Amino acid sequence: MASTAGLRGVDGYVRKLVQKHRIPGLALLITKNGRNRFAKGYGFRDVAAQLPVTPRTIFGVASVTKSFTALAVLRLQETGRLKVTDPVVRYLPEFRTPSVRWTKRIRLSHLLTHTSGLPPLPSIYFTSGRSLVRDPPYDNRTARRVGIDPEHPPIDTYSQLLEYLATAQYRMLGPPGTKFSYSNEAFGLLAAVIEGVDGRKYEQFLEEELLRPAGMSATTFDTGIMLRSPEVTTLYSPPRTGGGRGLHASEDWWEDTCLRAAGGLRSNLEDLARYLEIYRTGGRIGSERILSRASVAEMTRPRIEIVPGEWYGYGLFVVPGFPGGPLIHHSGGLKGVSSYFAVLPGRGLTGVALANREGVPSHLAVQAGFNRLTGRPMKAQPAPPPIRPEAPGPLTEYAGWYCSGEGIWFRVRPVRRRLRLDFTGIEMTLKNFQLRSNGADEFVRGPRGGPTAFLRFERDTQGRIWAAFVGWRLVRRRSVRDLPKARTGRMVW
Repeated sequence: MASTAGLRGVDGYVRKLVQKHRIPGLALLITKNGRNRFAKGYGFRDVAAQLPVTPRTIFGVASVTKSFTALAVLRLQETGRLKVTDPVVRYLPEFRTPSVRWTKRIRLSHLLTHTSGLPPLPSIYFTSGRSLVRDPPYDNRTARRVGIDPEHPPIDTYSQLLEYLATAQYRMLGPPGTKFSYSNEAFGLLAAVIEGVDGRKYEQFLEEELLRPAGMSATTFDTGIMLRSPEVTTLYSPPRTGGGRGLHASEDWWEDTCLRAAGGLRSNLEDLARYLEIYRTGGRIGSERILSRASVAEMTRPRIEIVPGEWYGYGLFVVPGFPGGPLIHHSGGLKGVSSYFAVLPGRGLTGVALANREGVPSHLAVQAGFNRLTGRPMKAQPAPPPIRPEAPGPLTEYAGWYCSGEGIWFRVRPVRRRLRLDFTGIEMTLKNFQLRSNGADEFVRGPRGGPTAFLRFERDTQGRIWAAFVGWRLVRRRSVRDLPKARTGRMVW
């Protein structure tokens, strides 16, 4: 049985977390120096059948997959078949964006760090289009209102993804390497590069070069293989855009082929604990060398600061200033998925939390365990934004609509000394979300001792607000006259 010494109170905290956020099922694992210190399931993998969650239950991991893809790229670099400093067009000569000049300058490293300049685009709704047809929580009328064409042809292949990026109506966010904006398309392109360089399918490469050597027998992209496993969770989704209450239970997993590298893996606690040993040990799982120590250091080096105190490496978030740090982590969210892992190599800690409902803070379970074992308050944030004096300027200059092609739409209005955000996108409808000023062009939510949300506005060379950074995305500001263009497909993202 796993020792829980030093983890007093974590079990009760997680039980309350599951209850508060109405999480059907959650699995949590904390290890110290490769040995389990806490491994437990909460709730049910199937509520109707009352089947419990265990450490062996398979969940989706969504964007946690990106770290696997980055590792695959670094493994190819170790064998001399590519360099992360190479331009993308060297491997994908058909790659095009609206800026010919900037396209030639986009390197593999820019894809790995979400700094290619690609804006948030609706590609994921087209690559998963065949699945969405079977997904009742989604509402085609809302999708069309925010510029996502429900009748757009499915994007099934890397060639079709490249064609979409070459012909879609959008503007780049800036020169490569200058702007961070989370991009699923970037990791789809990396998979195409892996296949072109190696000759094997991306999924086969990962299976043979990582999953099999690591002993991760429960981890797969293949839904058919997954469903033959003895413990697979049901997926639970809120109504989102379709109205109604309660949770939709579904066994229809989102499927695509050309964005699998961005979020298609399914796994369980036991397998992911083995995977995280790579980052704790500097490339080893037991006696098996998966990646060189130098390549792990390259993956986990802070490359671009996203919010104060938090950076992105290659497929990984990094908090350099964490006590005993750096802290390495990543989260994921998809239909029926809220995943999170963290590694604190300096303290020998790894942690994983997997939940079968999207949009819930599964990361708080791992953070509670790490905080207990590092002597921090159990609710402490990894990298809370520093508290700065409030900006003296008028809040009216931030007011307006901010919309992205990925379906993130929100309106900003000043309310006394705060900003009010009302979200009306395809997946989120949230009213009266308020943030206070935290210095010039930054806003946070929460008590002064521990902000829990961060919003930053971007200015152009003339000092005008042109975008807001929220949810890891740069979302452009729009005039009211632009909004009807989305419905008719004339919005330029």
